[in-house]
Amino acid sequence: MVNKASIQHTGNLLLNGAWEFRQAGTERWFPATVPGCNFTDLMAAGLIDDPFYRDNESKLQWIEKENWEYRKIFVVDEEMLSAQYIDLVADGLDTFCDISINGHPVVSTENMFVGYRIACKDVLVAGDNLIEVVFRSPICETMPRYERAGYAYPAENDKSEEKLSVYCRKAPCHFGWDWGPRFVTSGIWRDIQLCAYSHARIEDVHYQLLSLSDEKAEVQFVIALEGALPAKSSLSIWCEQSEQIATTVEATAFVDNQVCVTFTIDNPRRWWPNGLGEAFLYYVDFALICDGLEIDKWQTPVGLRTIEVINQPDDLGVSFFVKVNGHSVFMKGANYIPADSFLNRVDAERHNALMDAAVSANMNMLRVWGGGIYQDDTFYRMADEKGLLIWQDFMFACTLYPGDEGFIANVKAEAEYNIKRLRNHPCIALWCGNNEVDMAIKHWEWPEKFGYSEAVYEGLKQDYKALFDTLLPSVVAELDSNRFYMRSSPIGFWEEDADHIANHHFWGVWHGEQPFSEYQKRIPRFMSEYGFQSFPMARSLNRFTEEADRDLQSDVLRVHQKHPRGNQLIHSYMDAEFRPPKDFSQLLYLSQVQQAEGLKLAFEAHRAAMPFCMGSLYWQLNDTWPAASWSGIDYYGKWKALHYQAKRSFAEQVLVLTGDGNTVKVQAVNDALVPVQAALELSLQDFNGNVRWTYTREVILQPASSVLLHTQDLAELGDIQTDECVLVASLTENTNRLSITYFYFEPHKVLRLAKSEISLSTTIAGDELQVVLQAPVLHRHVFVDVPHTVANFSDNFFDLLAGEQKVISLPLTGMTQDEREQCQQGIVCQSLIDSFTG
Repeated sequence: MVNKASIQHTGNLLLNGAWEFRQAGTERWFPATVPGCNFTDLMAAGLIDDPFYRDNESKLQWIEKENWEYRKIFVVDEEMLSAQYIDLVADGLDTFCDISINGHPVVSTENMFVGYRIACKDVLVAGDNLIEVVFRSPICETMPRYERAGYAYPAENDKSEEKLSVYCRKAPCHFGWDWGPRFVTSGIWRDIQLCAYSHARIEDVHYQLLSLSDEKAEVQFVIALEGALPAKSSLSIWCEQSEQIATTVEATAFVDNQVCVTFTIDNPRRWWPNGLGEAFLYYVDFALICDGLEIDKWQTPVGLRTIEVINQPDDLGVSFFVKVNGHSVFMKGANYIPADSFLNRVDAERHNALMDAAVSANMNMLRVWGGGIYQDDTFYRMADEKGLLIWQDFMFACTLYPGDEGFIANVKAEAEYNIKRLRNHPCIALWCGNNEVDMAIKHWEWPEKFGYSEAVYEGLKQDYKALFDTLLPSVVAELDSNRFYMRSSPIGFWEEDADHIANHHFWGVWHGEQPFSEYQKRIPRFMSEYGFQSFPMARSLNRFTEEADRDLQSDVLRVHQKHPRGNQLIHSYMDAEFRPPKDFSQLLYLSQVQQAEGLKLAFEAHRAAMPFCMGSLYWQLNDTWPAASWSGIDYYGKWKALHYQAKRSFAEQVLVLTGDGNTVKVQAVNDALVPVQAALELSLQDFNGNVRWTYTREVILQPASSVLLHTQDLAELGDIQTDECVLVASLTENTNRLSITYFYFEPHKVLRLAKSEISLSTTIAGDELQVVLQAPVLHRHVFVDVPHTVANFSDNFFDLLAGEQKVISLPLTGMTQDEREQCQQGIVCQSLIDSFTG
C-alpha cells in the first residue's frame, strides 16, 4: 500500500521532476517531466503540436504504437544507504513498463490503477544511480491477446477495430469515447520516490465506526506494520480535535505486526454532506517511536457519519436512496470524468476549482464514472473537506471483459489497492462494479453487432459474472464490509419503461431523440445519468480553433464532436424551440441556453417527485478536452449555462412550476432537516413590467419534503397574452429570498421579446467586481462576460425582469491592478433577443 502521508525518519528521495525520454529505437534523448506522459513530454520538447488544437488528434495516433524510454540519474548518500530497507514507491505507472536500477531489473507492471512498492536497496550504490523505465506500447502489448481470441470485445467507444482497451487496466476513455479523444498515453503519471526506513513502517491504518449517537461515538483503528518493530518501540496515537483519541501502544501489543485500538468520543461532531451541516473532520495521527525517535508517521481523516444505501423492494417498486446520519437525503450532483486527457496536468488547483464549482451549485454528490480513473488522494481529501459524497465506480464501462486467471488476478490487485487507499474517506458513499454493462447485455444487441456465436457470448457473460458477481463483491466484503456494493449501474433500464425500479440512466432525451418534456414523465427512483450536449462559448472555442474552423461542418469541429449525431441533434432540438441564430457565436450561446433549459425540467421533476425519486446526477460536470459535450463546465473552467441552472435548481429550497394549458401548479421542495416558514408570492407580469395579478400566502415547508402549495386556474387570470407574459414565483424567509422561478406560457421562439439596452454599472469592492444590471423590459438568459479571465460570475444566463436590479459578482483574487481594470472595462452582455436573426 502506497501511503503518500508516510514520512520516514531515515529519509525519502523524491524522484519527480527532470528526467529524459526518447522514442525506443532512436538515439537522441529529450527533457521530460515526472509526473507526466509521453504526449506532454513530446509537446514540451517541440516534437508535436498541441494535441488539443484544431485537428491535431488525428495526426498523433502513431504515438500509441511506439515504446518509450525514460531515465534519470539520482544521488543516494551514505545516510540513506545505511537504512535497513529502501523501497522504490511508484504511485502511478501507465501502463506496461519495465523498471531497472543500475541495469538490474526491479519490476514489470501492467496496471495504471495500482501503486507499486518494490524493495531495491540491493541494487543501489552510494553516489550516482541510474533508473530506467521502458514503457511498452499498450497496442503492441495487447494485440496478441486479440489475435488469440479471434474476436473483438464489444467496446463500442474504443475507436479501433480490435477494441484492445479491454485487455488493458488503463483508463478506458484513453481509447476514445463519445465526448473525448483517443490519446493512448504512456508515462509515470503520479509520484515516484525512494523510501528508506529501518526496523518498521506503518503499512496501513483501517478506520471503522462502531457506533454513533449524539452522546458518543465509538471508533476503531486497525494498524498494520511492515518490518520488525523493536521490543522497546511504541506507537503513539493522538488527535488535535479530540483529547479522547490519545494513547500509546507498546510493541508487545502487536500480534503479527497488527494491533486494534478503540476509542470513545463524547458529544461527537458529525460529518455532514454539503448543505446539511459542517463536514467536520477529526485528523488522527499515528507515529512509530523507536529509541525516542519518530521513525514513521501516518495521518487519516475521520468523518463521523453513518451512511446507508437503501435498495430494496417497497410498495412502489424497488427503492434506491441514501441515508446519512439516519436521514434520507436527496442526492444532487453530476458525473465526474477525468479533467484532462493528460492526467498529470490535473493538479490540486484544478481539482479545487471543480470541487468548489460543485459546492457552489449546491451539489452533495459526484459520481466518479467507471470509464476514467480512480482519482488521486487530493481529490478525495477535498471531497471530505467540502462535504461531497462520492459514488465510486470501479473502472469498467460499456463492454464485457476477459475472465482469464491473469486478468482476474490483475483486477483483484487493483481492487485491493484502491479500496484500502479510499476506504477511510468519509466521502465514499458506495462502490459500483461497472457502468452500463448490465443494460448493454440486455439491450445493446452485442451478439448481432459483433457476430458472436451463442457459445462465445455465453462464455463472455460467464467471465462477466466472475468479475462482478464474485471477485469485486468478495474484495469489498473483505476490505470494506460496511459499504454498499452494486454490480452495475443502472439497475433499472429506461428502455423497459421501468421507472419504479431503483436507479436509471435515462437517455430517451438525446440518444432516443425524445422531447425534453419526457424528463417530466420519466422519473425514476434515482437518476444517475441523463444529459444533453452544448458547445463551449466563443471565447473558449476560439482557443482551439482558427477563424476558418468555426463552422459545424468544418473538419476541425467534426474532430471535436465525438457523437456521430451530435450536431444534428443539437440543431433538431433547437429548431423546435428557438428562432434561428444569427451567426455562429449565437449558435454556441443558444446551444448552452437549450441545454440548461432542457435539464431544468429534469432537475425540477426529480426534486418535486421526492421521496419517490431521491437523486439526480446529470451527465456530466466537466470536460476532458475542449469540445462539444454534455458538460456543465468547459475544459477551460468556464461555467456553462447548465452549471448556473444547476446552482438554481439544486438550491436548498426551490419552487417548481408546471402547467398543462389550463392550470399551473406550484410545488416547493425543502432539503433542510428543519421546517422552513416563508412567504410565497406569485405575480403575473407582462414583459414591460406591468403586474396583472398577484397572490401571496404564508407557508411552512416540512423537513426534507416536497409539497404542492398552490394550483392556479388560468381562466381566473382573465384574457392574458401568453406570448408576452410571465408568471413569477418567489419564496422568501424574512428578507432572504430562498427561490425565484419563472413560468413562460409559450416556447422561446414565439415570445414577443423587445430589444432594449441593458444598463451596467460596476464597482470593485475588495477582491470582487460587482456588476449591477437593469433594463426597462424583460430579458431572457442574460449572459455577462469578461475577457482576460477564466473566473466565473456568481450568476449568469439569468432572466432579468423589467425594472429589476440584478447584482452579480466576479472574484478578482490574485489579479493585478491592471487586470482588475481590464475586467471592469471589458464587460459585455447579451440576452436571448440578441441571438436571433432580424
